[in-house]
Amino acid sequence: MNYENYIELYEAVYFFNRINGTDSNQMIQPFNKEEIGKLGLNESIYKSVLRILVANNLLDYNGSSYTLSSNNIEKQQHIIENIINKDPNKQYEEFFNKATNETQFFFDSLNTSEYEIYSRCNFPNTFRIGKVVGQYIDLSNRKVLELGGNSGGLGSALLTENENCQYTIIDTEIPCKIGNEFNEINELNILFIEDNVFELTLSKEIYDCIILMNLLHDFDDCKCLEILKNCIKHCDQHTKLIIIEDILEDEFHPKEVVMHGLRLSVECRGGIQRTEEEFADIFSKIDYEIEESIKLNEVHTMLIMNSQV
Repeated sequence: MNYENYIELYEAVYFFNRINGTDSNQMIQPFNKEEIGKLGLNESIYKSVLRILVANNLLDYNGSSYTLSSNNIEKQQHIIENIINKDPNKQYEEFFNKATNETQFFFDSLNTSEYEIYSRCNFPNTFRIGKVVGQYIDLSNRKVLELGGNSGGLGSALLTENENCQYTIIDTEIPCKIGNEFNEINELNILFIEDNVFELTLSKEIYDCIILMNLLHDFDDCKCLEILKNCIKHCDQHTKLIIIEDILEDEFHPKEVVMHGLRLSVECRGGIQRTEEEFADIFSKIDYEIEESIKLNEVHTMLIMNSQV
């Protein structure tokens, strides 16, 4: 059994052993908010731990409760021994401390140099996704707004495929600065605006399309709704919302998406992955519904949302 390269799995086993302490044949009951709250954790973190363990056959789920079998214990113990031998008190303790920090948010914890590195690395990754997205949507002669677009990889890819597209990105100072560098290199004309997605101060313009990629999974439902209500200020009945996310097909699939869940919910306090049904519920509160769902790769799905008004 070789789990050498599965850091998220190591972390999930570590968390599970820290927060459960169950006997070998005891049923693990569904999430108990009060009990987990005493540990300083939140629901999204605990659920992510359980999802990772079930997806990797380290915990069984019978449809209502979680079962820790002797086989599960043996596999987990193998990993625990690996953790103890290699790193007893450093990485995993630090990760646990992050998870219990109510103010933890990934981007707030980066210094200037780290944020610049992140933004430069973000560009080629999102550019690749943008080339795939461009196969499915036509943004020619459209006015597009992307919230949290970082250094503009997605937008740059879309502009190379669509003529006369006016593209605006909202993000913080550092990604906008790096984005303008890429703008010059690639001879593009993306408009970068420094702003806060929770307190948009844009002029009252209406956009044909508003894109949110890898943004909503950073926040709980209440904060997501805040962001979407800001989007509505720049929509009419024809505006489409494009959501690109690592969407769960169900509680434990796909595995690649599940494995991202724990790190996401720790690094972005309250961050959570969702199913299409969960997204549909949030968007119904702003009178939008899913028009089309497109699988882009093994991790990302694109939801095209239409106004119900």
